[in-house]
Amino acid sequence: MISNNLHNKKNKIIKFFKQKNFAEVIKTGSKLNKLIPNDEQLIYLLGLASINTQNFSLAEKYFEKLILIKKNADIHYTLGNIQKKLKKFNNAIISFENAIKINPNFSEAYNNLGNTKKLIGERNEAIKNYEKAINVKEDNIEALINLSIIFKENKNFKKLIKIYERILALDENNIKTLYNLGSAYLFLGDFNKGRYYFERVINKDENHISSFRNYVSITNINKNNQIFKKFENIDLALLNYEDKILLLSALSKGNFDMKNIDLGFEYLNKSNLLKKEKSKFSIREQETEFKNIKQSFGEMENLNIKFQDNLKSKPIFIVGMPRSGTSLIEQILSSHSDIHGAGELNFLQKSIKRLGPESPKDYKDYLTKIRRYYFENLSKLSESKMIIDKLPINFKWIGFVIKAFPEAKIIHTERNPMAVCWSNYKTNFVDSGMDFNLTQEDVAKYYKLYSDLMLFWKSKFGKSIFNVKYESFVEDFEKNTKKILEYLGLKWEKQMKNYQKNTRVVTTASYQQVREKIKKNTSQEWKKYGDYLGKMQETLISEKINF
Repeated sequence: MISNNLHNKKNKIIKFFKQKNFAEVIKTGSKLNKLIPNDEQLIYLLGLASINTQNFSLAEKYFEKLILIKKNADIHYTLGNIQKKLKKFNNAIISFENAIKINPNFSEAYNNLGNTKKLIGERNEAIKNYEKAINVKEDNIEALINLSIIFKENKNFKKLIKIYERILALDENNIKTLYNLGSAYLFLGDFNKGRYYFERVINKDENHISSFRNYVSITNINKNNQIFKKFENIDLALLNYEDKILLLSALSKGNFDMKNIDLGFEYLNKSNLLKKEKSKFSIREQETEFKNIKQSFGEMENLNIKFQDNLKSKPIFIVGMPRSGTSLIEQILSSHSDIHGAGELNFLQKSIKRLGPESPKDYKDYLTKIRRYYFENLSKLSESKMIIDKLPINFKWIGFVIKAFPEAKIIHTERNPMAVCWSNYKTNFVDSGMDFNLTQEDVAKYYKLYSDLMLFWKSKFGKSIFNVKYESFVEDFEKNTKKILEYLGLKWEKQMKNYQKNTRVVTTASYQQVREKIKKNTSQEWKKYGDYLGKMQETLISEKINF
C-alpha cells in the first residue's frame, strides 16, 4: 500500500513537470524526497524544476545530492552550469573537469569550462578549452563564437578570420559573421576583401546599415554607385536610433565624395544633432574637469618617487587632440622591431578614474597603484622593448604619467586647429567620450581646453615631452622620424620607410589613412568647406586660437 501510494505521488510530480508546473514539482516533490531520499529520477526532476524557477541554490543542492548517488558526465556538467550561475567559479571548474574525466569528448563541457576560465581571467586557458571543444566537435558553433569573441578582444585578427571562416563553412548565410569578417579585414587594411564581405551582407539584407556604413567608409562613392543609390532612398522613420546615425553619417561621406557639399553637410549636421539629443556631454563639466586636473596635480608637482620595480617594456604615450596625426606616428614607429603598437588603451584612464583624480591622502600610494594597474595590463600585450599607448585623450594625464612612469616617453602631436576641429566634427565616433565633436562650437571650445592644458604641461615638463608638428612632420617623415627615434634611444630601420605595409591591426577612425602613403597639405583641406564652418572659426577666434 505504501509503495503504491509513493508511486502514485511520484507520477503526479512527473505530470506536474510535463505541465511545466515547476513550483508544484518543488512543493510536492521535496516532501516525497524525504520519504524516498535516494530516488534518482525524483531528485533530478527537483533539480531541473529548481533551475526553471531560477532557484539555483536549491538546484545546486539537488544536483550535488544526485552526484553522490550516480556519477554521470551530464550531471557534473549541469552542476557546473548551476555553480557558474551562482558565481562559484572554482566549483564550476571542478564540475566541468569531472564531466570531461568521465567523457573526454564532451564538447559542451570544454566550452563552458572555457567560459568559466575566461570569467576568472585565465584567458589562455579559456582559449585552450574552446579549441578542445571544437576539436572534438567541429560544428560546435557556440564554442567557435566564444573563441572568435576572445580573439577579437585580444585583437588577434589573423586567427579571428580563420574562426569566422569555419563558422561560415557551417552556416554560409550567417550575416553577423559575414559582417564581422568584413570588419576584420577592414581593420587589417585589406579593404578589397572587407568590401567584398560587406557587399555580400547587403545582397542578403538590403537594410543592413552597419555594412553600408563600412562599405562607404572604404569606397570612393560616385554618382553611378548602385549600392549608395539604394540606401539613399531608405525611410529614416523605419530605422532605430543607432542605424539612423550610421546611415546619415554614411550618406554624408558619400555626398562629400561626389562633391555634393550642401547635402554632405545636411546629413552630417543631422547625424551630429541626433547624437546630441541623447548625449550627456557638457562643455561646462569639461571646463571643471580640466581645472580640477591642474589643481590636483599642483599638490603632487614636487613629489619625486623612486620606484623599486623595473618595467620590462617602456610605455610610449602618443597624445594630442584626436585626428591630429597620432595614428600616423604610431603606424610608423610600430614598424620598428623594438616597438609594439598597442593602439588606444584605456588602462591609464581606468586606473585614474578608479582611484579618482581628486587629491589623495597618500600620493606615493596613489601613483604606485596607477603604475601597478597600468603595467599589469600592459605586460599582457607584448614583451617588446617599447609599447605604444596611442590614446590621444591621455594628454589630460601627462603630469600623472611623468610622476607614475618616469621611464615613459611622451610624444605630443599638434596640428592646425581648424584641420583638427573639422576632422573631429565630421567623424562618427563610437565612444561617447568623444561627444565634444557634435557641434562646431563645442569642438572649438574643447580644443581651447586642450590647448591650455598642454601649455600647462609644457611649462612644467617641456623637456620630457617630444612635440611633433604634423604639418612639418609630413614634409619629410623619414628625417622627422629619426628625430623621434633619437628621443626614444633607437635607430632607424629600413622597413620603416614602407610603414604603410605594416599589417598591424588598426581599429581607430584612421584605419584607412595609415595604410596610405603620406599626403601633404591635408591640413588646408578644411578651407574647401570654410563657408560652412563659420561657427567653428568664430569660436576659435573668440578663444584666441590661431589657425
